[in-house]
Amino acid sequence: MSDPRNPDTPVQVTTLANLAQILPYLLGHYPDDSIALHAPGPNFHDGPTMTCPLPEDPADWQAVAQTLVRQFANHAKTQEHNLDQGVIIYLCREPRADQTPWDTAALLAPVADWLTIALGDHHATVLQTIGLVANRWWAYECPNEGCCEGEPLPSSDDPTSITAQMERHDRAPVRRTRDIAKEFRATEDTNIIKALDHATTRFNSKCATQAGRDAALLLTVEQIDFAMSQFRDGATALSHDLTAQLIVGLQADAAVTAGMAHTEDEDLPHARKLWAYLARHCAEPFQKEGVPILTLYALAAWRQDDLITARLALCDAITTNPDYELSLGVHLATVDNENPQQWLAPAREDHSHRTLRLRHAVQVASEYRPVTDSTAGRYRDALDQASAHYDAQTLTGRGRLLARYGTIDIVGGALADFRNGRPHLLDEIAARIILGLQDRQARDAALSTGDEADLPVERLLWGYLARRCVPPHTDKATPLLTLLGWVAWRQGDTIAASHALADALDIDPDYRLAQSLLDGINNGCDPAPLLAIYREESQRFAADRAHLDSL
Repeated sequence: MSDPRNPDTPVQVTTLANLAQILPYLLGHYPDDSIALHAPGPNFHDGPTMTCPLPEDPADWQAVAQTLVRQFANHAKTQEHNLDQGVIIYLCREPRADQTPWDTAALLAPVADWLTIALGDHHATVLQTIGLVANRWWAYECPNEGCCEGEPLPSSDDPTSITAQMERHDRAPVRRTRDIAKEFRATEDTNIIKALDHATTRFNSKCATQAGRDAALLLTVEQIDFAMSQFRDGATALSHDLTAQLIVGLQADAAVTAGMAHTEDEDLPHARKLWAYLARHCAEPFQKEGVPILTLYALAAWRQDDLITARLALCDAITTNPDYELSLGVHLATVDNENPQQWLAPAREDHSHRTLRLRHAVQVASEYRPVTDSTAGRYRDALDQASAHYDAQTLTGRGRLLARYGTIDIVGGALADFRNGRPHLLDEIAARIILGLQDRQARDAALSTGDEADLPVERLLWGYLARRCVPPHTDKATPLLTLLGWVAWRQGDTIAASHALADALDIDPDYRLAQSLLDGINNGCDPAPLLAIYREESQRFAADRAHLDSL
């Protein structure tokens, strides 16, 4: 046969020992704890080859073997290779702590039988079944007892060994799977686990609304850019907090697309190191969070023509989450010898457009998105305290009616303050308005019906109050966002109106007024007819107040 890397250079495979020793050069790596199938072509090396990890539990091996044969048969068919020309089976496993090499070889023997039967179902002939255990080889097809069992692999001192032949052709020894995988496989770090717990809680809290999700995504995109700049400058690690925030943020598909954008030639070494660093910190119970990061790492390795490493990382990703479509797609693309640029160029373009839209959406939502700074605790306490008093006040029908009109009075006073250049309220006043507007009749009475000159002040007030609806009071922002959306629509700012109303529906999908207003905007309706209706309702609400004292 020829050298797999240089077809013009002959390599002699004349013995079973040579056949055993050629495997890592055939694959480009030594497949620790794996099954490998190879169907030799005219030059031995140019037929189809496929590897599959062996699970730790031998009870799973038969199913894995049968699945591998089905996949290998399909792969050979796409390569237009007839398996009836013969297949070589390689079984690789290192002995565990309580095993000798012979124990492990015996444990692998049934796998040889399962593979032979399964390959026979696809009209394939098994040429040889080679076991590779602890630098020794077994030939399971050999009929002579005690022969071809546990022989050491030939050393480089033997001029006929594959190792010696490859050295003469300046071929360096190939790497083992376990050594390649050290670059990206996770190791437990208790400090990172704690940081991930905290980052996950904060991230989920931020993402209660679309505005929050947009803000969280933009932050992740900016953190990716920052981390890349750090690695370009020679960094090999990030702070625990930033590491955890990136891992959590990269669960969003759009964030992964942002990561894929860093694929220019000069960025590849730094991108690969960054994704490897993050992947190494995705230990249990956060192993699944490592799947998109492993995929990014594989894409960088693939761009560097390191196909072996890319496939190993993708194998880990798919084993962890078999439903992650990007890993599956990239893996198939590497098998089909596609150009990685076909994947990455569209990602760069999509990322550029998406980031522009995202920045605009975040800028719009900053008008009303709940605060996350040191004032959040104060706003939360004010709402907690006001809730108890408001609930007691509204136990009776008369109490609810008084509270409703009281809310509108306080809103009127707040608007007067804002109009006079005092755009701030006492915490208890702001909390009282927020609670009062949960009443839908009070909310309807607060709908903007005045002159256009009043609209900027009204919009300012509703945004100001919505920003105070911090967790666990996020749900209380729904009427405020709806009021803001109506004002923005009246102003002709349909973009801000749509964002605010969509966020209201994100919080409460059944909030009918928000849905009605959003449908009107989406259908290109004129708000004037609605304004006329709301003015009539406002007048009726004011007129009914005269009957309040008689209740």
